[in-house]
Amino acid sequence: MPGARFTHLAVRTAAGIGVSALLFSSGVVRVTGLNVPGVVTLSIVGTTDLHGFAFERDGRGGLAILGGYLRNLRHARAADGGAVLLIDAGDTYQGGIESNLSEGAIVVDAYAAMGYAAAAIGNHEFDFGAVDVDGRRRSAHDDPRGALKAITARAKYPVLTANLIDDATGRVVDWPNVRPSVIVDAAGVRVGIIGVMTIDALRSTLVVNTRGLHVAPLAPAIEAEAKRLRAEGAQVVIVTAHAGGNCARFDNPVDLSSCDDSAEIFQVAYALPRGLVDAIVAGHTHAAIAHEVNGIPITQSFSSGRAFGRVDLSFDRDRGKIVDARIFAPRDLLAGTEYEGRTVERDRHIVEAMAPELARVRALQATPLGVTAEGPIRRVLDDESPLGNLFADAMRAEVPQADVALTMSNVPGGLRADLRGGPLTFGELYDVFPFDNQVVNLRLSGAELYNVVSQEIRRGRRGALGISGIRVRAACSATGLHLDILRDSGPRIASEDSLVVVTTEMLASGAAFAQLGPLGRFASSYTAPVVREVVSDWVEQHAGHLSEREFSNLADRRWDAPDPNAECLHQ
Repeated sequence: MPGARFTHLAVRTAAGIGVSALLFSSGVVRVTGLNVPGVVTLSIVGTTDLHGFAFERDGRGGLAILGGYLRNLRHARAADGGAVLLIDAGDTYQGGIESNLSEGAIVVDAYAAMGYAAAAIGNHEFDFGAVDVDGRRRSAHDDPRGALKAITARAKYPVLTANLIDDATGRVVDWPNVRPSVIVDAAGVRVGIIGVMTIDALRSTLVVNTRGLHVAPLAPAIEAEAKRLRAEGAQVVIVTAHAGGNCARFDNPVDLSSCDDSAEIFQVAYALPRGLVDAIVAGHTHAAIAHEVNGIPITQSFSSGRAFGRVDLSFDRDRGKIVDARIFAPRDLLAGTEYEGRTVERDRHIVEAMAPELARVRALQATPLGVTAEGPIRRVLDDESPLGNLFADAMRAEVPQADVALTMSNVPGGLRADLRGGPLTFGELYDVFPFDNQVVNLRLSGAELYNVVSQEIRRGRRGALGISGIRVRAACSATGLHLDILRDSGPRIASEDSLVVVTTEMLASGAAFAQLGPLGRFASSYTAPVVREVVSDWVEQHAGHLSEREFSNLADRRWDAPDPNAECLHQ
């Protein structure tokens, strides 16, 4: 291979056989001396954390381009009698606007067209809550996991979880098309696939959607299920895990020096009996792995549809076992590149599969709200947020007894975009806040409110909170940060005052409130209004016009805080 850089090394395969190998700079281990009759190649292609980004951006990523890579790889395997197993490791649907508005249907339809063998459930699969009905708020009769169950029922491939437990039964959840594992035929080889999710999964989504569930430890669940699959005739066992790790280099799959050895998926691999599991498709951390851990090849391929991972397993039919594993570095998705001897072209069948749901989504996005914005209403990244204040005003109006409203603006889980000027549509509002966060009420003392606000100021996040009902006046003094919080009517809020504070469930559960232990102070109700619906209703009743000046007035600012670099913030 002219110009190729490689080193000669000894590699121990998953079957425990020491072989001679050439390690190329591409990160692919090409093992020599294994051109054995009766050996079949199973190409395991792993994706993860798509987060609904089904379409390419700037010529990169997207499911149609991934389909082009798969077509080339499947052609190669068809030529040598092997097979391709396409597997996803979860957090598949929530994120991209089109997928969000279809509650995952666009991605499910594309995955079916692409021929996925199986997919794991991730923590963000719970984010959609009940099945949406346009124009109607949720009711007490809605299933808080209805959207997830609809996604899994719609899928043409099995959705897997072996460690998500229903508290009512003490067993793995029993939902449409959801099971702990599956056995599939790949080129005549019986392949078992097991799904699991991170032990922290239910702490990384909305609590109202996950009540009555818990996550069991991963390694024991995998071991038990793998042994059962082996007893049922599985010749190869693969795990798809919404749990992962992080490695910085991919030039040598057996060199773990660039990896976080304490990562969850590494600890799971170390805990498994050697030889029980043949490969792991990992996810959750939005990082990458292309390494062998405890004899198990692990692949993880970043997030947002930018790349895929691949492991080739060589299965010896005569011996009934894996005799080689080749681990490929994560591959970025780029149209027009060469892959498996062919140019990668977008797969139009994937585009066609998504078209019906996409048309429905575009119509929903275009629905007018009946109000016009007189110019943009912005988040503002480093100062008071007019758009954040708009959201806070709408939330305070929802709860007549509320004294204060706080909402996230320019932080993760906060507002995602500015409102453009002109007639507003549902799609524009959804772009701003695609989450199904609920409005919750807390009763805080004045001292606790000061604590929450001062934390945000000390973190240098002047635009982090949208506020309503109060004016924040913060400044540096000789003794450090001096903070006053005034009511709209003028008086300063005293430490002993009792206040009804309206906020979002995500903010109440986050770092700003962590020291207050707020989760014990409000009961999450599934019928509580969703923030986006509250804002939509409030905007529609707002006399037809909105102006940024209503929510950020230089003559009477709601939020006045020191520069984030001010010395007093770090004392």
